[in-house]
Amino acid sequence: MVVSGKQYEISSLTNDKVKLINSLYHRKYRRDLNLFVAEGVRICKEALDNNWEIKYLLFNKENKDNLAINDLVNDTTSLGGDTIAVSSQILSKLSQKHNPQNVLGVFIQKWHHLPTSIHNKCIVALENVRDPGNLGTILRTMDAMGAGDCVLLDECTDPFSYEAVRASMGAIFNINVIASNLEHFLKWKSDKNISFIGTSLKKASNYTQANWKTPFVLAMGNEQNGLSDKLINNCDQLIKIPMLGKSDSLNLAVSTGILLYESIRKNPN
Repeated sequence: MVVSGKQYEISSLTNDKVKLINSLYHRKYRRDLNLFVAEGVRICKEALDNNWEIKYLLFNKENKDNLAINDLVNDTTSLGGDTIAVSSQILSKLSQKHNPQNVLGVFIQKWHHLPTSIHNKCIVALENVRDPGNLGTILRTMDAMGAGDCVLLDECTDPFSYEAVRASMGAIFNINVIASNLEHFLKWKSDKNISFIGTSLKKASNYTQANWKTPFVLAMGNEQNGLSDKLINNCDQLIKIPMLGKSDSLNLAVSTGILLYESIRKNPN
């Protein structure tokens, strides 16, 4: 039986709840508390629609009569989350922005395991990706093209950071985010006998010539170093995107988007 959440108002920047939520700007406290922040009515609604557990919903008390916010407040309360009316000043402090959204939700993190059976046609594996904006944008692109699993290998940035969640535009709530070390991931890949496509500049074919037969894993590395040699050596195919101008590389999220949509072009159904 779900217990209805509490409804109250906070007016002080020094309130303990404000301090707790503000601490979620730091990865250490997100990890220790297993919480993270998402902003905006649409994104918070998407989280609830996808059955993510909400702890707190903060909303601008000046917009308490807004129909969409009211609906979100009622949904949060019925699901057992606390709803808190606050000033725009408090929302600015918590969102680290001068023009904050009118709603801010605090959710429990949800991590997944490597799948025991392959339901998704495309899985993206990211190795040591450090930029949260890139990660969030990749999740958004994956969601748009129908991919469901994103594997974060070794020392990746936190997908539940403010920057990553913002860049994902709600896709974080639709993608299964999985953390794994390289050894465990390579064993899983071997056991599943799934096609493994990686990006590299060495001994690589043009991405348009790749065999995008599904299901497959697309492995992408960070912008500075690319994929590790160990991961490259375990790929079934190595591909590259040709550089026709003076630039010698593309943004990681842009590259991932190009490759994912090429896979759709080759597998339209």
